Amino acid sequence: MTNGLVFLMMGVGLLLGSCSMLGGHGTADFAGDWQGSGADSQGNRAVFAAKVIDLGGGQYRMLVLDSLDTQKKPMHVMEGMLADGTYTYTADGGLYHGECKLEGDLLEGYYAGSVDGTFTMQRVSEKE
Repeated sequence: MTNGLVFLMMGVGLLLGSCSMLGGHGTADFAGDWQGSGADSQGNRAVFAAKVIDLGGGQYRMLVLDSLDTQKKPMHVMEGMLADGTYTYTADGGLYHGECKLEGDLLEGYYAGSVDGTFTMQRVSEKE
């Protein structure tokens, strides 16, 4: 499983090279590396990272990780559609659903399921 994740992460790196513009928003492509934090409805707070993969046709997969350089299995996998700057998704095989708004290098959203919560992420620049 570890080797599979290593190959997945290598593949993610190759996929993140594509760039496009989101219609009418002037924001950079959603794909790339993000870091953020959030809180759930039980009062728990977390700091995390994410790798967003462009699957084509407005579809994206987000791998939520404990850090960008980890080789661990993702904590959560979100899959959904980006339209008009809003990413609507399901996570962990349908256990959670949510939505987040992309504005420039900032992403703010929520999730709902057995535990609800909110999060904010900021794009990680290539210079960091």
